[in-house]
Amino acid sequence: MPVTLEIGPDYGLVIAAAGFIGLTGMFIGGSVMGVRGQCFKSDAYLKKKEVQAMAEEHKKAFGCEMNDMGYPDMGNGRYSAQLEYEPWVRFNNAQRAHYNMVESAPGVIGSLLTSGLAAPKLAAGLGFGYAVGRLLYARGYTSSKGADGRVVGAISSALCSLSLYGVAMVYGVRAAFF
Repeated sequence: MPVTLEIGPDYGLVIAAAGFIGLTGMFIGGSVMGVRGQCFKSDAYLKKKEVQAMAEEHKKAFGCEMNDMGYPDMGNGRYSAQLEYEPWVRFNNAQRAHYNMVESAPGVIGSLLTSGLAAPKLAAGLGFGYAVGRLLYARGYTSSKGADGRVVGAISSALCSLSLYGVAMVYGVRAAFF
């Protein structure tokens, strides 16, 4: 039996929530860039003989200067290995906060857009809640508490994402069988 979908004006809230999730990911990614710059552009880092040797090796291999932001290192490579402990932890915590957003956002956005067809206000609220939770997660993870600081954001965003998955499944099964 065919299902007819009618998209009402409340679906605009769903689209806005999806956009807010995208902006949240960009904001968290941008904050990683700030930490990256602090770590890899510091005098303490650049003056290390091991870093200077890598720069020479890079120039010999590629004919250009080594990237001054530590790319392509994502926190566990040759460049990061030259960081002192504190900046290494700060950089990796920021990276993890961003990675986690990148890992979870596709399923959330898919569930948001599909569940929003049946329950737009509920889906949009959960989508906005997820984004706020991700911001809290990133702020907590990059605080002095590190991974222990992410708990409030982890719980709140997980509740919103799990709820979105549930709403999508319930309405999907309802559309398919009832």
